[in-house]
Amino acid sequence: MTLAFTRHIDGKRYELRPRGSAPVHVRRGAPDGRPLPEGCKPRFVLAADPAGGSPLAVVVRKDGGRLAVLTPDHEHLAELRLPPKKKRWRPVYEIHLPDGTVLCGREGTVPSLLLCLVMLPFVLLYLVALALSDSPADTTTAPLRTAWKRPGELFGRAALTESARGRFRVPDDRLDHRVAYAQAAAKYWER
Repeated sequence: MTLAFTRHIDGKRYELRPRGSAPVHVRRGAPDGRPLPEGCKPRFVLAADPAGGSPLAVVVRKDGGRLAVLTPDHEHLAELRLPPKKKRWRPVYEIHLPDGTVLCGREGTVPSLLLCLVMLPFVLLYLVALALSDSPADTTTAPLRTAWKRPGELFGRAALTESARGRFRVPDDRLDHRVAYAQAAAKYWER
């Protein structure tokens, strides 16, 4: 069964809402009363309740500056590598799993970029019409989709995908759900 969830940002809260189950709450820092491994700095906690009392996973920054996804008992689930803060063309997000599998996610899949090229003339006409009508326009900077795949699998099945509306999908059991939640939160919180 495919896991689908969306990001929801409130003024002080951030949560991930899986379809058909309880929300996953994201809290900054470490879980209350639980020590972290040596050399790890707390970033955020994925918890089943808003207070963070029952953590699902803990995301920490390790000595090398990379993000590690840990279980509440400090078992290593994955390592997340985010692109530099400076915006580049199609930045790469990487998920390194303990079994050696690497999943790479580039912003903008080939079909979504082709769709953008086809739609570009219509968008330009729309922008000219907005400029002539003095109507405010929302800015959109996100690509249509991001897909996390193994390197070299251009058209293979993705382990995690994100749509332009902020909806994430994990087909079958290709990726631990806690790692998918951590990647979704890290992509927007760690910038």
